[in-house]
Amino acid sequence: ILKIFLCQMLSAAVIAGGFLAVRDGLAGTSFLMGALCAVLPHSLFTWYVFRFRGTDQLQLILKSIYRGETFKFLLMALLVMAVLKHVVIVDWLFFSGLVFALILQVFLPILINYDNWD
Repeated sequence: ILKIFLCQMLSAAVIAGGFLAVRDGLAGTSFLMGALCAVLPHSLFTWYVFRFRGTDQLQLILKSIYRGETFKFLLMALLVMAVLKHVVIVDWLFFSGLVFALILQVFLPILINYDNWD
């Protein structure tokens, strides 16, 4: 979980740094805020879901998945609304960062576990 979080943050920071170098500080922060609006709720979701271990706690794991996904969705919606309402951003870069982080959430676990594909 930590490895995926760090990879997401590092790749988002590198791309935001590229926008910072090419355009301006507003472009870089817009992309980074979009990525953070997806990465932070997903990280809290994974911590919440994977805090239980073992086969004797299957009901708790299932309940935590449903509750965690609801919490993740609501937190992401609140973060996006707060940024859109209170922060000056470049809209297309903000949503590009958001979509980029969501795509990374799908492909990073596959890429990190590539050596286990035997």
